[in-house]
Amino acid sequence: MTTTVTLNPLGILIAAVFVSAMSLLFVWMFHVPPIVPQRVVQVRQTVSALRRILVPIVDVLAAERAVELACRLGEFQKAEIILVHVMEVPFTLALDASLPEQETRAQSALDTAQFIVSQHGLPSRQRVLRRRQAADGIVEVAREEDVSAIVMSTCAKPIISLGLFGRTVQEVLRKATCEVVLDQAPACSYRGYMS
Repeated sequence: MTTTVTLNPLGILIAAVFVSAMSLLFVWMFHVPPIVPQRVVQVRQTVSALRRILVPIVDVLAAERAVELACRLGEFQKAEIILVHVMEVPFTLALDASLPEQETRAQSALDTAQFIVSQHGLPSRQRVLRRRQAADGIVEVAREEDVSAIVMSTCAKPIISLGLFGRTVQEVLRKATCEVVLDQAPACSYRGYMS
């Protein structure tokens, strides 16, 4: 008695897919991931802990880059972006002196920054301060708001002409009690305190 076996092409295809799937499953199950150094884990946790980010705003392209950078840093954890514009009032004027042109520029710069943040769907707030020096206002807001980081951007041209960093950036780096992220933007029009 002879038995003939007929091979069905569909059955062969199903068997091949099953064997391939099981092989991939076993490879995945027995693959040991590489050991991640503790320092890498700590850095990742530090960056993912950014819950509130302060961005000083001026009316230059560099500030818009800083807002975009802050949004990208805080996007995963839905960090709150605090947009602050510090109007530097000269010592020859009272702090509450009328400065309509500066106020208009400040609001325009903040509106642009707010639009960028809204494109990322992140929560944000705006603040306008009057101080003699911008760095004092930035550091003050950073402490009051208990921010995780300050993100600043500066133009390349002022850095070269004024030394390593401008006065405001140097003061913020020196006085801030939180992390400071500094982005050097390509040359841009400079009309603010980011130098």
